[in-house]
Amino acid sequence: MAPGLKLDKGELLGIITHFMETLDQELKKAVELINKSSKILLVSHKRPDGDTLGASLAFHFALKQMGKETTLACMDGAPERLQFMPSSKEFVHEFNYLDYDLIIVSDAGAYHMTGFHEVYPDFLSRKVPIINIDHHQSNDNFGTINIVDAQASSATMIVWRLLKMLHIQLTKEIAISLLSGIYNDTGAFLHANTTQETFEMAGELAQAGISISDIVKPMFRQSSLSQLKLWGYILENARKNENNILSAVISESDFKLLGAHHSDTGGIIDLLNTVPEVDYAMLVAEDGGVVKGSLRTQKDDVNLSDIAAQFGGGGHKKAAGFRVNGKLEKKIVWKIVPA
Repeated sequence: MAPGLKLDKGELLGIITHFMETLDQELKKAVELINKSSKILLVSHKRPDGDTLGASLAFHFALKQMGKETTLACMDGAPERLQFMPSSKEFVHEFNYLDYDLIIVSDAGAYHMTGFHEVYPDFLSRKVPIINIDHHQSNDNFGTINIVDAQASSATMIVWRLLKMLHIQLTKEIAISLLSGIYNDTGAFLHANTTQETFEMAGELAQAGISISDIVKPMFRQSSLSQLKLWGYILENARKNENNILSAVISESDFKLLGAHHSDTGGIIDLLNTVPEVDYAMLVAEDGGVVKGSLRTQKDDVNLSDIAAQFGGGGHKKAAGFRVNGKLEKKIVWKIVPA
C-alpha cells in the first residue's frame, strides 16, 4: 500500500477477513502436521523469557499427552526467576535436528533469534518442516508453516488456540506454562496488549487448579540484591535528551562492578517507560560482544518496531528491541547554552 493511501471501511474489513482466513488455514495445517509427526523438536529463542519458555513447555506436556516424543531446546538455560516452571531445567542446546519429523519454534521474531543457526548453519533450511509460532509484527516468516498474529498478547496465546484445536486436556503443567507466558508479555495484565481474549484465556487456565501467586511471585515480586543495585544504577543514570527520549546505558564493566547478571535488567525497561512525558524509553546494554537495545512507549503515535528495524531489530509498535554485534564507546558532548 502506498504511503498516505487511506482505505475505506469495506477495504479494511476485507484485509482483516483475509488475514483471519489465512491464519485459520495455517492453524489447520499445523494441526495436520503435528498429528502425523512422532518426534518433535521444541525450540525457544536465546536469552529466554516466560513467553518463549511457556510456549515450548506447554507443547512439551501437550504432545506427550498425544504420545509424541519431544525435545526441549534453547541456546541458554532458563533464568533463575523462571525455573519455577515445570520441566524448565530440561532444555538442551545440543541435538541433531535431522533426527526429528518436525521443529516448532515459538516466540522468535526472526530466524536468527534462536541462535542455533550459528552452531547448525542449515538448522532452519526447512530440511525438516518448521512451524513458526509468533506474535511479533517484524517476524520474517522463516517457517514452513507461519502462524504469526501480531494482535495476540503472546506466543502462548497462539499455542493455547492450537492446543484447543488438538483437543488437549488442560493439565496443571500446561496451565502454568501458558499463564506464565501471558503474565510475562502483558506485564501481569498492565500492558496495552491485554485484550478480552487475554482474560478469557487466563480465566480458563485458572480453572486448572493452579495458584496465580506461584507465578506472580517469582516473576514480579522477587529480586536479588544485585538486581536491585543494578536497577538503582540504571535509574540514577537515566537521561532525557532533546528528542524527548529517556535512555539508560549499562556496560560490561558496570555489570561486573555491581556483581549483576545481564538477565537482571529484565523488567527495568517497563519501569523507565512509566515516565509519561517522554516519547519512548530505551535501555542499551552490552552483553558479550553484542549491544542489546530494549524500547518501550506509552504513545499511540510512536512505532517502535520501525525504530528498532533501523538497527536490524523489530518487535511490536509499543515494545521492540534490537541486537548489534559490537561494544559501547562512551562519548561526552558539551554545548554552550545562552544565559
